[in-house]
Amino acid sequence: MSKSLTYEISDELLQAFQQMAAKSGTSPEALALEWLARRTAIKNRQLTEGEKKAAREQLKRHAGAVDSGDPRSADNERIDADLAREYASTHDE
Repeated sequence: MSKSLTYEISDELLQAFQQMAAKSGTSPEALALEWLARRTAIKNRQLTEGEKKAAREQLKRHAGAVDSGDPRSADNERIDADLAREYASTHDE
């Protein structure tokens, strides 16, 4: 059984849905409904072991996909120093 639910949304949010819908070849309404359904399903349902495994495999496909060209780019101490320097900067230069 289906029910109707009506929302008033901002022009900016509507525009975002319209742009995403145009890219995916669907309507803004269908896109919004799909998004709501996925968000609700993720919050209220535990993934099965098969779904967890599939998600891990999908994530693993991206491992190593980017090469920064810097062999120390994953050096945590260097990253921390860079962040500390940026947080301390006034960015006035």
